[in-house]
Amino acid sequence: MEDKTLLSQEELQKELKELDGWSREFKCISRRFYIEDWAQITRFIKHIAQVIEETNHHPDIVFHTATKTITVSTTTHSEGGITRADIHLARRLNEFFE
Repeated sequence: MEDKTLLSQEELQKELKELDGWSREFKCISRRFYIEDWAQITRFIKHIAQVIEETNHHPDIVFHTATKTITVSTTTHSEGGITRADIHLARRLNEFFE
């Protein structure tokens, strides 16, 4: 089950220090992934879909084919801000590159 506990400013700053590539943008956290290899892009898109299914958390995703970047932004709309579920999703997406 998703942990929709809203994060305080201090908690969010602490979490972001430990999340490679993620930053706060208004009521979201976002990361722009640059992937040179088309096969790896395909695998990453499949990874995103799997994480969404497993976490039941649905980020905004923009795929820029010209620049080979995928931008992911996440927030918990029902709570009006960034929650533990958003942090969990970000961690899971970062696992692909570990």
